[in-house]
Parts: sequence; C-alpha cells; structure tokens
Amino acid sequence: MGRRSSGHDVTGGDALRRARALAVPTRVAVLDELRRSPAPMTAAALAEVIGVHHTAVRQHLAVLAEAGLVAGDTLPPDGRGRPRTVYRVLADPQPYQHLALMLSDAVTQGLTPQEAGHLHGERVVPSPDGPLATLVGETTRLGFHPTVRDRGKGVQEVVLHVCPFAEVAAANADAICGLHRGIAEGVLARAGGLEVVDLHVADPHKAGCRLVTRPIAVS
Repeated sequence: MGRRSSGHDVTGGDALRRARALAVPTRVAVLDELRRSPAPMTAAALAEVIGVHHTAVRQHLAVLAEAGLVAGDTLPPDGRGRPRTVYRVLADPQPYQHLALMLSDAVTQGLTPQEAGHLHGERVVPSPDGPLATLVGETTRLGFHPTVRDRGKGVQEVVLHVCPFAEVAAANADAICGLHRGIAEGVLARAGGLEVVDLHVADPHKAGCRLVTRPIAVS
C-alpha cells in the first residue's frame, strides 16, 4: 500500500500551519467527519456527507495533509480506473482548532488576541460550583491541565501545567499569552465574583504559567 504524508515534525511553523488550516469551517467539518468515521474515507464520500463538491474537498484535504493533520493512503488497484485514495486523521487537531477559531475572531472582528480570548471566555457557561471551578473546568477542557494553589486572603493561583499551544507560543508569546489571559478574564467576567490580577508567564515548552485571581472587592 502506498502512503502519502506531510512528514512534518511538530515545530513552531507546523503549529502555525495547523492553526491556519483550521481557520476554514469546511476543513474543520472534514476533520470532524474523519474523526467520527470508523474507517478512512475517500474525498467523494466526504463530499457527499458534508455537501461540498468533491474537487473542493480534495483541495481542503491537500491543505490539511500539508499541515500534518491528515494522511492519504492509496489503495491497491481494483479493476479499471485510477486507484482510490482514502484519508485518515493523522494528529489530534483539537488544540489547534480552538486556537484557530479564537484567532479567526480576532482577525474578522478587528480584536487583539486578548480581546478575542475574552470573547471566547464570556461564552463559557458558569459552573454551579462557582467562578474558580468554571475557570478550572474551561482550562481543563482546552488542555492546560490546571491545578489550584491557595495563597491565602482569597488569592488563588491557577497553575497551567501544559501549554496546548506551546509551539505557537514559542513563536509569538505576546499574542498567545494575551489570548490565555483574555480567556480567563472572560470566563470570570461571565461567572462573576473573581478577577484576574496577574499572569506569570513561563517557558511554553516547560509550562507552569500561573493565573492569579482574587475576589472582586464589593464597594
């Protein structure tokens, strides 16, 4: 069986390429279908499910393959005609999908990354367990693997033990760290009761960034 694959290592350039590839909703739909499918799919099968012409689907698949998100396998010939190519998910795109959607908001609405993160955070439904639980829940969902440290007098640190966007953050720390802070600010603005007072930034490949929160003073 022949195999076509981008063969990229996960570097800063590849992370940016993945984020850009997922900025197009149809490509996100293609990935979702491939992830749900129990077996690899042809471009024609994907086109039928998604409702897009198969030529366009092939173009989207080429971009996704170049970004290292899917791979195409050429099947052995079966009768007359060209051998079929089936596609499968090569890497979990979830963190990059979140990043692409938030950065897409920034571009299309003229927002800074921090403002785009805030907008995302404001969409999070508050937990009945309170604002801190809401923030921990959302950062967990996004792949940050958070833990909480109690610093006393109501001050809490949310330690982010993993940076799911480490490759991109290494290339553009200001934008990605601003996005992180904006998410936390938006979550707490929606949940109420707490505010972000600081973000201590760490090396994204080692992780350990700390979001410092405290109760909102009641006047």
